[in-house]
Amino acid sequence: MVIMVIAMSIAFQAFSGTIRGWKRGMEVMEGIKHGDFAMTQLVSSLNSTIYFSNQRKVYAFTIEKGSNNGLPADSISFVTSSGAFMPHDSPFANGPHRINLFIDDDDGAPALFATAMPAVANSEDEEDTYDTEPILISREVQGLEILIWDADAEDWTEEWEPENSVPERIMISAFVASEDPDEEPIQFSRMIEIPVAASIKEKLTSPTLQSSQNSR
Repeated sequence: MVIMVIAMSIAFQAFSGTIRGWKRGMEVMEGIKHGDFAMTQLVSSLNSTIYFSNQRKVYAFTIEKGSNNGLPADSISFVTSSGAFMPHDSPFANGPHRINLFIDDDDGAPALFATAMPAVANSEDEEDTYDTEPILISREVQGLEILIWDADAEDWTEEWEPENSVPERIMISAFVASEDPDEEPIQFSRMIEIPVAASIKEKLTSPTLQSSQNSR
């Protein structure tokens, strides 16, 4: 009887370990799916960033740092022509718009949300005017971190001061938390070079003016 009890105890522990490993594997696969979706949408949206300089800072690229439940909870706002994160019936899905991505509370747990508004709106002054309704992107993505490349220091930094501009390179990390508090969150990081940032350094010349100068 003693030998049988020991054998059954060992078998039960092995079975429980297998079940835990299977559940964790399924959780990791689900996390990878959601993390990869969020990153793919972010890359698409950032690659289509639109920027024109003006005093109202309508096309400003802004970042706010934050934290939630021990995870980074940064927010990012910029103007884009991509329909990423937008529902198919959204009026902003097929045209330029300002998108805001942030971590907020969803029934007691953090989740990734987005809001959108017309491209000509200033995110800080006019968000309430358009009564933007948050769009739930993913409950699994519970953390978001944005870092800016500092070319002078040759390192990543959390600070982004020239808001009326667009950074050339950013690092975005999405965190997919586990249901088990003892498990570390899965982190997805991707370095993104924003195409429109390179054109900001170059002085734009009107084609009409250029033709006039050539003929002269």
